[in-house]
Amino acid sequence: MAARRFLAIIAALIFLAIVGTVAYRLFAPYLMRAAFVPDVSFAESPKPPPTFYDRADAWLTRPGLPADMVRWTPEGYTPAPKPAVAVFYVHPTTYLRGDRWNAPIALTGDPRFRQTVFLKSQASVFNGIGEIWAPKYRQATFGAFLSLGEPDSAKAFAVAYSDIEKAFELFLREIPADRKIILAGHSQGSLHLVSLLAQKIADTPVADRIVAAYLIGWPISIEADLPALGLKPCETPEQTRCIIAFQSYAEPAQPESIFDPFYTTAGLTGAPRKDTHLVCTDPLAGPETPLEGADPAAEAQPETAEAESTESEAADTTAETAAAAEDDPYGAARNLGTLIPFDETYSDARLEPGVVGAKCMEKGYLSIGEKPPSELRSYVLPGNNYHVYDYPLFWANLRTDAERRTQAALTAPVAAAGRKK
Repeated sequence: MAARRFLAIIAALIFLAIVGTVAYRLFAPYLMRAAFVPDVSFAESPKPPPTFYDRADAWLTRPGLPADMVRWTPEGYTPAPKPAVAVFYVHPTTYLRGDRWNAPIALTGDPRFRQTVFLKSQASVFNGIGEIWAPKYRQATFGAFLSLGEPDSAKAFAVAYSDIEKAFELFLREIPADRKIILAGHSQGSLHLVSLLAQKIADTPVADRIVAAYLIGWPISIEADLPALGLKPCETPEQTRCIIAFQSYAEPAQPESIFDPFYTTAGLTGAPRKDTHLVCTDPLAGPETPLEGADPAAEAQPETAEAESTESEAADTTAETAAAAEDDPYGAARNLGTLIPFDETYSDARLEPGVVGAKCMEKGYLSIGEKPPSELRSYVLPGNNYHVYDYPLFWANLRTDAERRTQAALTAPVAAAGRKK
């Protein structure tokens, strides 16, 4: 009898867990809206005052300001003593409260803490090659993302974008006229950089100065957005004037809560985003990675015993590569280092190579497999969304990528003139 009662209790707990999981998946979007979408209209929301970017206190970091967070590096890396390019970095959303539509510039408490964490874990990727400019801005609060396409949300994003545009104008005035530029953002930051590319950079001389745009953590439609940006997706390691974009999910992934609202909106070209494809860059691709479908052993027919031996060795290598791919389907061995924090403050962190793989999936998200490091499982969003860790997952590879593309940009011939002013 006792055994039956025990089994009945276990069965009931399992049932409740399943029901709870299903209910969470069904109602999580509604619960999140109730918790985070402001309960006041945009017109009634507190209005942060305008931002003046000629003031030092309008920047999280820029040349001439203390930059401890952004110049941090894990063991084995150092920031560049003489930066080769200028980096314009826009941080993601850090204001989560639902009391307003746009956050104030001067943040304290948790929102400010999140800003420093993102500077340390994201912007630090670029301190080996560039001087980093990171503006404060009146960011749209988290609830605006849960009401995409609604008028109040659009107004909140417009206020935030206006700050980024003004900050970029000052950035251009302050850096040398021939200095190459890296654009880097995450989430809301990437959204505003997408708008900046479309409205202020595409088809202008500034576009020729772009090394690459790291528009990570925000979906970009290949058909409905990309034609307006003036840049193509990065497809080769040394390509410049191109876009790196991806959104990280562990398996089983459920990206619908992010993608479905995005697909209800119109793209930058005016065309609907519904049923379009998303830009997805494999951050682990590098010069050592053969092109998909290429056969490294496909050579001319051997004419000598030595050639036959070479062909045999190539075949063995191909077989070994195939076996390795089967054991490591996400290519984690290509990961030069994932940034693993010792605690949630990112007061220090270590790099661990080979622990996270990557594969662009048909739905347009970047899959990182089923078992990411346990230290990176806090703050995972519904649907196995590793959004918060988009940069740390591939920190060393992104750093190498930026340095490689910068070298290619600095040694490339000067672009032809003739663009509009």
